[in-house]
Amino acid sequence: MADAAQWMATLRDECASDADREACLRWRAADPEHERVYRRLEDLWGSFDRAAAFDSPAAARRILEQADRKPRTGRRALGAAALALLVCGAGLWRMAPPAWLLADHRSGVGEWRVIELDDHSRITLNSDSAIDVRFDARQRLITLRQGEILVDVAHEDAGRPFVVQTPDGTAQALGTRYAVRRGDGHTDVVVQESRVRACAQAPAPVCADLAAGQRVRMGAGQVGEVEPVDAEQALAWTRHSLVVDNQPLADVLAELSRYRKGRLQYDAGSLDGLRVSGVFPLEAPDQALASLAASLPITVNRYTSWLVLVQRR
Repeated sequence: MADAAQWMATLRDECASDADREACLRWRAADPEHERVYRRLEDLWGSFDRAAAFDSPAAARRILEQADRKPRTGRRALGAAALALLVCGAGLWRMAPPAWLLADHRSGVGEWRVIELDDHSRITLNSDSAIDVRFDARQRLITLRQGEILVDVAHEDAGRPFVVQTPDGTAQALGTRYAVRRGDGHTDVVVQESRVRACAQAPAPVCADLAAGQRVRMGAGQVGEVEPVDAEQALAWTRHSLVVDNQPLADVLAELSRYRKGRLQYDAGSLDGLRVSGVFPLEAPDQALASLAASLPITVNRYTSWLVLVQRR
């Protein structure tokens, strides 16, 4: 699969030469399995080309469903599915760049940025995050379009509250330092200093006041239970570290994938029972993956620099 993917990438490059094409033909002819895998990738890439007729990520799901109906086994199945997601995602990106590209401030994957606002408050953007900033006479509003931020509010202003909003609700500073993370259908708030008022997006206000060392999740018009949290551990990303204590491996991989360009593919169900404790460098996610592979019964296979598959041994 790795060789087939490499040949396909080489031949689709605009710099591909006749010698490249001849070498690929020799590789395909050398083994019937080479030809079978290469044709399978061609089928998947053809599905990607047809995805131009769609305008939503549902195209990726349809391609994967189509791929799953064809008999494959083990690593080849996982590799084909991952490649389908990767190429389809790239095509959808070209067709319709995400709205967060138009945000006032954004960070790339594996990048952290610190923004100083007009009132001297500071916002730290985690990897792959985006915000809009709207200050007026009534409020200081930060819209979190994607990702996670840490807010350091410079001063209180009763007549002009400092608010971070997402589709799930708002987090209003009450003279504080806190983080807001936007997830899939929910928003998490972690308070490191002072207090925050978290209010869910709902017809009637549903709010909870948080103190330092507390967290809450908002979503579906509700504010969850306020829970204690180790804020230093939760905000270790501001120091470019991931600190975990007896966490499921799948959760750790999901977190590492936020800091690595490309696709980190794994089957969460197959990793059940594997748990992780440690400190991992977010500036070097591949190094973190190597550490996990050295201490757990897993393999980490790199098909290209953009596609990594993690499997249980």
